[in-house]
Amino acid sequence: MTQQPAAPPVSYHTHTELSHCGQPDMIFEAAVAVAAEERYSTVGFSDHIHPPQITDQPAHAARLRQYKRRRQDMGPTPEVFIGGEFDVLAPGLMVESEEIVAECEYFIVAPNHYHVHWVQTPEGDVASVAAHELDTMETAINWTHTDVIVHPFADYVKRPGCTPNDQYRSCDKSRLRELLCRAVERRIALEIQPRYWCQPERAGELSELFDSWLALGGLIAPGSDAHTLESLRHWARCYDAMVQRFCLTPDLIWRPQAVASSAGPST
Repeated sequence: MTQQPAAPPVSYHTHTELSHCGQPDMIFEAAVAVAAEERYSTVGFSDHIHPPQITDQPAHAARLRQYKRRRQDMGPTPEVFIGGEFDVLAPGLMVESEEIVAECEYFIVAPNHYHVHWVQTPEGDVASVAAHELDTMETAINWTHTDVIVHPFADYVKRPGCTPNDQYRSCDKSRLRELLCRAVERRIALEIQPRYWCQPERAGELSELFDSWLALGGLIAPGSDAHTLESLRHWARCYDAMVQRFCLTPDLIWRPQAVASSAGPST
């Protein structure tokens, strides 16, 4: 039996130096060039959107307009999308910015950026942390703009017994299934990224989450979460094994509704 060729890499979770945590080498054009070298079919840029005291929102929106103009001078591959990564600040509370929303072609949402001071950190034992995660995941699902929920049960709670495996093991599975069903109905995708895929000792049990998600008819949004050019290369090296493990055919990979190749220059 002839083995089918692996799907080319995709990353909808890619940062430039516009993000506070983005490294100096992550210039927009340099990241697109590396993606082209690594034969990415699609790269989406989703720089962090924080509260206005952290993110200069007018300046950020202006940079997104620049990226869309600069995209017009690039080749046809990889396809390039311009989005944003928005924070859930606390259960029921999203970061908001109408001017940035107006510039984004897609929206990824982080339910668990507990390592930054403007996001509420869950208290208590691992069951409480897991319950908090489900609350913030529900907040992401309820936000009108959400396209992708990124790094579920990530390792941002730095306490013993609170690894992603521990959180997933301790969460209310019936409530999680209910939330996943609601997300599928809304056509929200779930991200797989190196934080899970390359750390089996900390997050390998999440494979059960992704298997359940796919069984429900959910879509996967692969994301490198690259903050450096090397991490963008690293995801390309990891990608084939991830595709094969979850039998990811093109119809299971989420895609923004906006089509970058047909987008005219932003004014």
